[in-house]
Amino acid sequence: MDQANNTSLVQPQDLSRAFENVMHVFKDGNYEKLPDLLQDTGHLLMKASKKLTPRQMVLAVAAVAVVTIFVVARAADDNDEHHQAA
Repeated sequence: MDQANNTSLVQPQDLSRAFENVMHVFKDGNYEKLPDLLQDTGHLLMKASKKLTPRQMVLAVAAVAVVTIFVVARAADDNDEHHQAA
């Protein structure tokens, strides 16, 4: 397998980087990692898009959008709670 083909495949380090950012955002509440998580997820989707049907691609993008909305809403709630506690 040549290097050009290798870069278009999802690599284990791609998954581990995305999973690490998921843990930072969801488990630790470190919302500063959200842009990194979205970027890593976007790269995974771009690499996987070559193997997905259009319907699967739309569902994958919709799933990322739903999770992003959930995380942003949770971050806003946490931010409101910190301001009210102070």
